[in-house]
Amino acid sequence: MNYRVLSILALTAIISACSSRPTGPITPPPESVDAISKWETSGRVGIRTQNDAVSGNFNWQKDPNTFALSIVGPFGQGATYMNQASNGVVTLEYEDKVVTGNNPAILLQQELGWAFPVEQVTYWMRGLAYPNSASKITKDPESQLPNTIEQDGWKITYSNFTEVEGLSLPQKMQVSNPPFRVNLIINQWTIQ
Repeated sequence: MNYRVLSILALTAIISACSSRPTGPITPPPESVDAISKWETSGRVGIRTQNDAVSGNFNWQKDPNTFALSIVGPFGQGATYMNQASNGVVTLEYEDKVVTGNNPAILLQQELGWAFPVEQVTYWMRGLAYPNSASKITKDPESQLPNTIEQDGWKITYSNFTEVEGLSLPQKMQVSNPPFRVNLIINQWTIQ
């Protein structure tokens, strides 16, 4: 009797293992940082403005046409959400308000007083200069990874990188244009 029960359990485990195998195509990892077309990061954020300081957790999902960014303070306090739909409409949610617009940086400036160049930061997050304006990049002589990027009045300082699927991506960075400063500690990267 015990032999039968064990055989049935083993067969059930084998069948369920086979049925949980992915059925769709597997996307290979990108070959370079600039080839990343879709990513998600999460970690800690500290934002300092002339009149305010905010800290909390963040999660940022980005693909070629959309993004979703959430910043949530300690114990769920002070949540701010921003997303851009595929039609280009940007939605900002904070303090029981919902505001829409077409440009995430302008919306943040108008509503929260935060100067934050969202489009540029999507490149800086990956250790890349924004391709549509001039930049000055200082690299580490050994690793050839950026130490700093100066662009559009902002200075991006990289303190640490981590390896994700064979690529070096920022783990700790600061984006500053006084009096604005954003510190990011990235705990997790998912890339495609």
